Amino acid sequence: MADSIPPSIMNAPLTEESSLHPFRSHPHANRLLNHPEYYPIRTWSRLPKPSTGEDGYFAGTLATSFTIPHCLTLRRRWLPPLSAAHPSWPSPTADPVSSEPSTFPPDIFMLLDLATPGVSGHPSTAHGGIVATCIDEAMSLAVTLYSPPPELDASEYKGREEELTPRGKLYTSQLDIRYKRPVTVPGLLIIRAKVVGRVGRKFWVRAQVVQADEENPDQLIVTTDAMAFWLQTTSSL
Repeated sequence: MADSIPPSIMNAPLTEESSLHPFRSHPHANRLLNHPEYYPIRTWSRLPKPSTGEDGYFAGTLATSFTIPHCLTLRRRWLPPLSAAHPSWPSPTADPVSSEPSTFPPDIFMLLDLATPGVSGHPSTAHGGIVATCIDEAMSLAVTLYSPPPELDASEYKGREEELTPRGKLYTSQLDIRYKRPVTVPGLLIIRAKVVGRVGRKFWVRAQVVQADEENPDQLIVTTDAMAFWLQTTSSL
């Protein structure tokens, strides 16, 4: 349950309207903002950490007016227990047939306002590497919900508060991405990330990237499917 996690950036509600306003004009995003089972939190990887350089790519390089000017994370209020079984890994030779958005509630929604030309590969299309980065960031936050690090003594980090990471030592060990449709830019991107299994310090995560259908904006379509294996390491790494 979320209530068992010590207070942190991962469960403190984000209430500043200035952070929510950029997404109010997007019907799909606004519906998620009003969803009773989710609430917004600060996105840890978007906070600059100059003393360590951590997250410089996502909080700096990709946080400009022509790349990803706005990013918002919504977390699930109540987390279900995780399966202790090793989930099956999708076959790399499976046909990349477009699928419907999953009906299973994700642990994390990440909303991203993609700009142009900073994230473009082909014209009006997000570069696949940027899409992979955003998936990886959303997955990291989903895993963090289930693996908060031990509480730290904040007095030992006076002047270096950004080092009090809620993520601990979490690393992507394997990331399998299926690009099914181009991601149109500029536009809103929604990433659904869900932890589907845990065995000790090993986590398996699924994610879908959805975007409004250009021909039918009321409908969301899946542009990308992904599965990843994450590892929580010890301090001796």
